[in-house]
Amino acid sequence: MSACICFDFDGTLVLSMDAAFNAFKQVGPELGCKPFTRDALLAMRDLHVRDVIREMGIPFYRVPQLAKRMRKAMRAELMETPPVAGMAETLELLVGQGYRIGILSSNAHENVCEYVTRHGLTGFSFIVGGAALLKKHSALRALLRSQRLRPGDLIYVGDEVRDIEAARAAGIRCAAVAWGYNSVQRLALEKPDYLIENPRELLELTRFNGHQLEESAKL
Repeated sequence: MSACICFDFDGTLVLSMDAAFNAFKQVGPELGCKPFTRDALLAMRDLHVRDVIREMGIPFYRVPQLAKRMRKAMRAELMETPPVAGMAETLELLVGQGYRIGILSSNAHENVCEYVTRHGLTGFSFIVGGAALLKKHSALRALLRSQRLRPGDLIYVGDEVRDIEAARAAGIRCAAVAWGYNSVQRLALEKPDYLIENPRELLELTRFNGHQLEESAKL
Protein backbone atom coordinates (compact mmCIF):
# COMPACT_ATOMS: atom_id res chain seq x y z
CA MET A 1 0.00 0.00 0.00
CA SER A 2 1.28 3.50 -0.82
CA ALA A 3 0.25 6.98 0.24
CA CYS A 4 -2.65 8.33 -1.80
CA ILE A 5 -3.39 11.87 -2.95
CA CYS A 6 -7.04 12.42 -3.90
CA PHE A 7 -8.02 15.49 -5.88
CA ASP A 8 -11.18 17.51 -6.10
CA PHE A 9 -11.97 18.27 -9.74
CA ASP A 10 -13.70 21.63 -10.35
CA GLY A 11 -11.44 24.48 -9.29
CA THR A 12 -8.59 22.12 -8.46
CA LEU A 13 -7.67 20.23 -11.62
CA VAL A 14 -9.59 22.55 -13.96
CA LEU A 15 -10.69 26.17 -13.56
CA SER A 16 -14.33 25.57 -14.40
CA MET A 17 -15.93 28.60 -12.74
CA ASP A 18 -16.82 30.24 -16.07
CA ALA A 19 -18.45 27.04 -17.33
CA ALA A 20 -20.37 26.70 -14.07
CA PHE A 21 -21.48 30.34 -14.11
CA ASN A 22 -22.72 30.11 -17.70
CA ALA A 23 -24.60 26.92 -16.81
CA PHE A 24 -26.17 28.64 -13.82
CA LYS A 25 -27.35 31.52 -15.98
CA GLN A 26 -29.14 28.95 -18.12
CA VAL A 27 -30.75 26.68 -15.52
CA GLY A 28 -30.87 28.82 -12.37
CA PRO A 29 -33.88 30.97 -13.33
CA GLU A 30 -35.77 27.83 -14.37
CA LEU A 31 -35.49 26.62 -10.77
CA GLY A 32 -36.41 29.93 -9.19
CA CYS A 33 -32.91 31.25 -8.47
CA LYS A 34 -32.47 34.98 -8.59
CA PRO A 35 -30.09 36.17 -11.34
CA PHE A 36 -26.69 37.61 -10.54
CA THR A 37 -23.65 38.77 -12.50
CA ARG A 38 -20.19 37.25 -12.70
CA ASP A 39 -18.88 40.18 -10.64
CA ALA A 40 -21.41 39.31 -7.95
CA LEU A 41 -20.19 35.72 -8.03
CA LEU A 42 -16.58 36.81 -7.63
CA ALA A 43 -17.63 39.00 -4.72
CA MET A 44 -18.85 35.87 -2.97
CA ARG A 45 -15.49 34.06 -3.11
CA ASP A 46 -15.07 34.40 0.65
CA LEU A 47 -18.46 32.85 1.39
CA HIS A 48 -19.09 29.24 2.34
CA VAL A 49 -21.05 27.31 -0.29
CA ARG A 50 -24.04 27.21 2.08
CA ASP A 51 -24.10 31.01 2.12
CA VAL A 52 -23.74 31.16 -1.66
CA ILE A 53 -26.78 28.88 -1.98
CA ARG A 54 -28.75 31.24 0.25
CA GLU A 55 -27.67 34.19 -1.92
CA MET A 56 -28.95 32.31 -4.96
CA GLY A 57 -32.37 32.19 -3.36
CA ILE A 58 -32.87 28.46 -3.81
CA PRO A 59 -34.18 26.17 -1.04
CA PHE A 60 -31.62 23.61 0.10
CA TYR A 61 -33.90 20.72 -0.84
CA ARG A 62 -33.65 21.82 -4.49
CA VAL A 63 -29.84 21.97 -4.51
CA PRO A 64 -29.38 18.37 -5.77
CA GLN A 65 -31.70 19.12 -8.70
CA LEU A 66 -29.82 22.33 -9.49
CA ALA A 67 -26.46 20.55 -9.29
CA LYS A 68 -27.63 17.80 -11.63
CA ARG A 69 -28.96 20.28 -14.19
CA MET A 70 -25.77 22.36 -14.01
CA ARG A 71 -23.50 19.35 -14.54
CA LYS A 72 -25.31 18.62 -17.78
CA ALA A 73 -25.44 22.25 -18.93
CA MET A 74 -21.75 22.95 -18.29
CA ARG A 75 -20.43 19.77 -19.91
CA ALA A 76 -19.62 21.13 -23.38
CA GLU A 77 -17.79 24.25 -22.15
CA LEU A 78 -16.03 22.26 -19.44
CA MET A 79 -14.54 19.87 -22.00
CA GLU A 80 -12.97 22.80 -23.86
CA THR A 81 -11.39 24.27 -20.70
CA PRO A 82 -7.71 23.27 -20.27
CA PRO A 83 -6.37 21.81 -17.02
CA VAL A 84 -4.66 24.06 -14.49
CA ALA A 85 -1.22 24.97 -15.83
CA GLY A 86 1.42 22.52 -14.65
CA MET A 87 -1.09 20.03 -13.26
CA ALA A 88 -0.58 17.28 -15.85
CA GLU A 89 3.17 17.26 -15.27
CA THR A 90 2.72 17.29 -11.50
CA LEU A 91 0.38 14.30 -11.60
CA GLU A 92 2.90 12.32 -13.65
CA LEU A 93 5.70 13.16 -11.20
CA LEU A 94 3.58 12.20 -8.19
CA VAL A 95 2.89 8.79 -9.71
CA GLY A 96 6.58 8.49 -10.51
CA GLN A 97 7.40 9.15 -6.84
CA GLY A 98 5.24 6.21 -5.80
CA TYR A 99 1.99 7.92 -4.88
CA ARG A 100 -1.43 6.62 -5.83
CA ILE A 101 -3.62 9.42 -7.15
CA GLY A 102 -7.37 9.65 -7.57
CA ILE A 103 -10.31 12.04 -7.93
CA LEU A 104 -13.36 12.57 -5.74
CA SER A 105 -15.73 15.20 -7.11
CA SER A 106 -19.28 16.51 -6.88
CA ASN A 107 -19.28 16.69 -10.67
CA ALA A 108 -20.77 13.79 -12.61
CA HIS A 109 -18.60 10.69 -12.94
CA GLU A 110 -18.97 10.65 -16.72
CA ASN A 111 -17.96 14.32 -16.96
CA VAL A 112 -14.78 13.76 -14.99
CA CYS A 113 -13.84 10.57 -16.85
CA GLU A 114 -14.39 12.18 -20.26
CA TYR A 115 -12.41 15.25 -19.23
CA VAL A 116 -9.31 13.44 -17.97
CA THR A 117 -9.29 11.22 -21.07
CA ARG A 118 -9.69 14.14 -23.45
CA HIS A 119 -6.93 16.17 -21.80
CA GLY A 120 -4.51 13.31 -21.20
CA LEU A 121 -4.54 13.38 -17.40
CA THR A 122 -3.39 9.86 -16.61
CA GLY A 123 -2.35 7.68 -13.70
CA PHE A 124 -5.54 7.79 -11.62
CA SER A 125 -6.20 4.68 -9.53
CA PHE A 126 -9.85 5.68 -9.06
CA ILE A 127 -12.37 8.34 -10.03
CA VAL A 128 -15.41 8.98 -7.84
CA GLY A 129 -18.05 11.37 -9.14
CA GLY A 130 -21.42 12.62 -7.98
CA ALA A 131 -20.44 13.27 -4.34
CA ALA A 132 -23.19 15.23 -2.58
CA LEU A 133 -22.36 18.93 -2.52
CA LEU A 134 -22.47 19.24 1.28
CA LYS A 135 -21.65 15.63 2.21
CA LYS A 136 -18.17 15.06 0.82
CA HIS A 137 -17.06 13.78 4.21
CA SER A 138 -19.32 10.75 3.73
CA ALA A 139 -17.84 10.14 0.29
CA LEU A 140 -14.31 10.39 1.68
CA ARG A 141 -15.09 7.90 4.43
CA ALA A 142 -16.53 5.52 1.84
CA LEU A 143 -13.39 6.03 -0.24
CA LEU A 144 -11.18 5.00 2.67
CA ARG A 145 -13.14 1.77 2.94
CA SER A 146 -13.34 1.00 -0.77
CA GLN A 147 -9.64 1.67 -1.37
CA ARG A 148 -8.62 0.02 1.92
CA LEU A 149 -6.75 3.10 3.04
CA ARG A 150 -5.96 4.23 6.54
CA PRO A 151 -6.71 7.91 7.27
CA GLY A 152 -2.97 8.60 7.54
CA ASP A 153 -2.45 7.26 4.01
CA LEU A 154 -4.75 9.78 2.32
CA ILE A 155 -4.66 13.51 1.66
CA TYR A 156 -7.44 15.41 -0.09
CA VAL A 157 -6.61 18.36 -2.38
CA GLY A 158 -9.39 20.90 -2.89
CA ASP A 159 -10.15 24.54 -3.53
CA GLU A 160 -13.02 25.29 -1.14
CA VAL A 161 -13.72 25.58 2.56
CA ARG A 162 -16.11 22.65 2.24
CA ASP A 163 -13.20 20.48 1.03
CA ILE A 164 -11.21 21.32 4.16
CA GLU A 165 -14.25 20.63 6.34
CA ALA A 166 -14.93 17.33 4.60
CA ALA A 167 -11.35 16.12 4.98
CA ARG A 168 -11.31 17.10 8.64
CA ALA A 169 -14.63 15.31 9.28
CA ALA A 170 -13.27 12.20 7.57
CA GLY A 171 -10.12 12.29 9.71
CA ILE A 172 -7.70 12.88 6.83
CA ARG A 173 -5.38 15.69 5.84
CA CYS A 174 -6.19 18.41 3.32
CA ALA A 175 -4.20 20.59 0.93
CA ALA A 176 -6.01 23.76 -0.12
CA VAL A 177 -5.08 25.28 -3.49
CA ALA A 178 -4.90 29.02 -4.01
CA TRP A 179 -6.19 29.07 -7.60
CA GLY A 180 -9.75 27.82 -7.17
CA TYR A 181 -13.08 29.25 -6.07
CA ASN A 182 -12.53 30.34 -2.45
CA SER A 183 -9.87 33.01 -1.97
CA VAL A 184 -6.54 32.08 -0.42
CA GLN A 185 -7.30 34.40 2.50
CA ARG A 186 -10.56 32.59 3.23
CA LEU A 187 -8.89 29.19 2.94
CA ALA A 188 -6.09 30.21 5.30
CA LEU A 189 -8.64 31.03 8.01
CA GLU A 190 -9.66 27.35 8.03
CA LYS A 191 -6.04 26.28 8.69
CA PRO A 192 -5.69 23.47 6.14
CA ASP A 193 -2.76 21.12 6.63
CA TYR A 194 -1.17 22.53 3.50
CA LEU A 195 -1.82 25.71 1.54
CA ILE A 196 -0.24 25.66 -1.90
CA GLU A 197 0.20 28.37 -4.51
CA ASN A 198 0.95 26.20 -7.57
CA PRO A 199 0.77 22.49 -8.48
CA ARG A 200 4.52 21.94 -8.23
CA GLU A 201 4.35 22.65 -4.50
CA LEU A 202 2.61 19.30 -4.08
CA LEU A 203 5.96 17.73 -4.90
CA GLU A 204 7.71 19.84 -2.26
CA LEU A 205 5.15 19.60 0.53
CA THR A 206 4.35 15.91 0.45
CA ARG A 207 7.29 13.52 0.38
CA PHE A 208 6.68 9.81 0.19
CA ASN A 209 7.68 8.13 3.45
CA GLY A 210 6.64 4.51 3.71
CA HIS A 211 2.85 4.48 4.07
CA GLN A 212 2.59 7.94 5.64
CA LEU A 213 2.67 11.51 4.42
CA GLU A 214 5.25 13.55 6.30
CA GLU A 215 4.16 16.07 8.94
CA SER A 216 7.06 18.48 8.36
CA ALA A 217 5.26 20.65 5.83
CA LYS A 218 2.10 21.19 7.83
CA LEU A 219 1.09 24.79 8.51
